[in-house]
Amino acid sequence: MTAVLMRKMIGGRLEPVDDAGKDTLSKIGIGAVVSVEVKRPRNLQHFRKFWALVSLIYQNQTRYRSPEELVDAIKVMAGHCFPVRLKNGLEVRIPKSIAFHSMSQDEFDKFYERVIDIVVSEIIPGLSREDLKQELAEFAA
Repeated sequence: MTAVLMRKMIGGRLEPVDDAGKDTLSKIGIGAVVSVEVKRPRNLQHFRKFWALVSLIYQNQTRYRSPEELVDAIKVMAGHCFPVRLKNGLEVRIPKSIAFHSMSQDEFDKFYERVIDIVVSEIIPGLSREDLKQELAEFAA
């Protein structure tokens, strides 16, 4: 299956955004039925904003030994993990990936909002969402 990036136009029409997409669509006959998966591509700036948030939190805490360890803890707290039951019956939670191929932008949007909630309720209690967003804007500038 060939992936084609499309842009939604007024009236709901979809239009290819590049020559490769135009070429792919030109090979499909008028009236042909095709299967389409609608998935917004990930926003690199939003992903960078997430890592700026992680850096900000990491620099203002002493519990986690690395930003990656902090991210794993955040993923588990946000429920972005899967349980594994060990032989002794103990259940551990393994963080899932947040890589571009692992989740859509819509999924990442929801994950990011859960992360903000976790930061202000569990990691830095007493910090408001607005203050966190302001700190993040200043930190990332």
